[in-house]
Amino acid sequence: MRFPAPNILGPLLAISLVSACGLKVSFPENTVSFFSKVIIGAFIGLRFDQNCTKLLRDLTWPAIIVSLWMLGSSVGCGMLLYHFTNLPSTTALVGSTAGGITEMALLAMSLEADVASITILQVFRLAGSMFIMPLLAARHASKRSGIILNNGTLPCETDDLNIWRYLVFVSLAFIGGLMGTLSRIPAGTLLGSMLSVGLFRALGMPMWSPPKIFQSIAQIGVGITIGLYITKDTLQQLYSMLGPVLLLTTGMIVCGIILSYVLKRITNWDWATCLLSASPAGLTQMGAIADEMGANPIIVSLMHTVRLASILLVIPLLVTILLD
Repeated sequence: MRFPAPNILGPLLAISLVSACGLKVSFPENTVSFFSKVIIGAFIGLRFDQNCTKLLRDLTWPAIIVSLWMLGSSVGCGMLLYHFTNLPSTTALVGSTAGGITEMALLAMSLEADVASITILQVFRLAGSMFIMPLLAARHASKRSGIILNNGTLPCETDDLNIWRYLVFVSLAFIGGLMGTLSRIPAGTLLGSMLSVGLFRALGMPMWSPPKIFQSIAQIGVGITIGLYITKDTLQQLYSMLGPVLLLTTGMIVCGIILSYVLKRITNWDWATCLLSASPAGLTQMGAIADEMGANPIIVSLMHTVRLASILLVIPLLVTILLD
């Protein structure tokens, strides 16, 4: 079907269709999600090198702009939902926030808000963004296998497998992912693996360069775990929520496209990187899609990390103030 990022979007669509038929399949969701995020984070971490310090300094203003824009977009779309639908203010604001599905569901529970409606809004905002933004980015994707940090080539050794390089890579990825998971920070598994591998890679430590098939398998795992959120009950409830879902998804995607133009004007990034950095979708998904499409996965991952952190810090406080 020539989908962009088919390793993620294909399984997502397939699992959604299975769920729509009312079929329930036993699946080790947590285990697959953990290892998929560890692998994707490790692959992104391999792109770090000694030049990344300068890259991180250059990302300061773009990161601030992305965070403020996403916060404003979330609040603005929440106000639209509140004024043009029958949703309560708390449900509209939390449901429109460009955070993670799990994080927003937990926030809804703590506020005793409508968890079902918020989950539906979050799921279809994420799914819509994952289809539309990569589709737009695909028109500008360079189709290269790495990013421009080392003349477009992967920064890892490609000689015969060395057992020590293999052990170093696997150990750093697993330990970093485990520590990130235990820290309970948003997307901690992916960030822990990425930073653990990336830090030692930037220090010049030689590591194993794993075959791309591992990354493809991890992306399939991510697609499956997202698809599991779309159940038969979710699709049935979608009918009554169709107006708010379309309003939110359209509003967030339009805001993301405008933000990508802003990023393009103030940076020298390629269009694919700008579009994926501005997408109101998840950190794990956009990082994996960026790597697959030839965009800069480090920039995309860091932009979404800052965006997610700022949203999870500000939105709960803002909702609490509104409730008072």
